[in-house]
Amino acid sequence: MLRLATRRAALLSLSLLLAACGGATRLAYESGDAWVLVLTDRYLDLEGEQWRLARAAIRHLHAWHRRTELPRYAALLQSMAGRVERGLTRADVEWAIQNLRIRYAILVDAAVRESAPLLHVLEADNIAALERRFAAEDRKRIRETLSGDVAKRERARTLDIVKRVEEWTGPLSGAQHEVVRRFVRATADRPRQAHEHRSRKQRELVALLVREVASAKATSPEQLRSFLVGWEAERRIAQREYDARFVELILQLDRTLTASQRTHAIGRLGRYAEDCRQLSRANSPAANAVSAMTSAR
Repeated sequence: MLRLATRRAALLSLSLLLAACGGATRLAYESGDAWVLVLTDRYLDLEGEQWRLARAAIRHLHAWHRRTELPRYAALLQSMAGRVERGLTRADVEWAIQNLRIRYAILVDAAVRESAPLLHVLEADNIAALERRFAAEDRKRIRETLSGDVAKRERARTLDIVKRVEEWTGPLSGAQHEVVRRFVRATADRPRQAHEHRSRKQRELVALLVREVASAKATSPEQLRSFLVGWEAERRIAQREYDARFVELILQLDRTLTASQRTHAIGRLGRYAEDCRQLSRANSPAANAVSAMTSAR
């Protein structure tokens, strides 16, 4: 394991978490090393030794995640399948959310730990590249989710949530679509609030990293870890009402599930649990993909 004490707080964890924060819910796990390396390069514009250190950090993190986290994911998914089979209660949904938060914090810890050596060689140009990427994403979010006709945005958001639910349940009925539409109307301010919070925290992160890069003092990784975990904690406080309505949405949909929809959800959870168990035991071919991709650098 890489040492905890570093000159700066780790940054690679940001790259690992950006996709999740942005709503990406699936990752081709076997190509995860290569995917995260590309993502890291996209945000930081890595050069030379930085690329090698990032690759090593991601390999270590992926190996840890496969060995340690996937069995826990499998157990959580299997437990959730049993809860869905019985019919969800508020306590079940809150249990699931709490477990996601715990796993998030553990991922941050591991990512900060493993990416520590990369921070020794980060430069101001890397932080400038990160700032440019954030700005481009801001413009894209404004264009796609915060601009234009309100009714059209509402329909798009409704369809997006329906699509995500249907991945677990199969097709929803008209009445179930209406449950989602009511949720969207009741939380109409959420996209803008989420955008404003994310933009503010991204600016704070850039400012933190600028100070760290410019500083000659050794800094504990705890600073960045605290920032990333605090980012999520602040979001929960700012959007407490939204989160409460989201829990209600899940409970309302659960009460309307048909027998076939419930069976579909239980089966999907069980298959994901088995995928996690199988992946946790497998030797990942991803390292070969990363080596091939980076050999020309």
